[in-house]
Amino acid sequence: MKKWYTSKTFWFNVLALLVAVATQYGYTGALPEEWLIFVPVLVYLVNLVLRLFFTKEPIERSLR
Repeated sequence: MKKWYTSKTFWFNVLALLVAVATQYGYTGALPEEWLIFVPVLVYLVNLVLRLFFTKEPIERSLR
């Protein structure tokens, strides 16, 4: 089992969460507003790719 902090899926989801929180406070980045609807789909697809092609072993459940 690998450590949780070595997981690409974990860190991608942390980044997605930070972007979602920043968006709630007015940050839109360089994306046109009409493209924002595709962001959750992109997050889903990246998660799917990471899980299917890069995840080889589970992470430890302990935070130690």
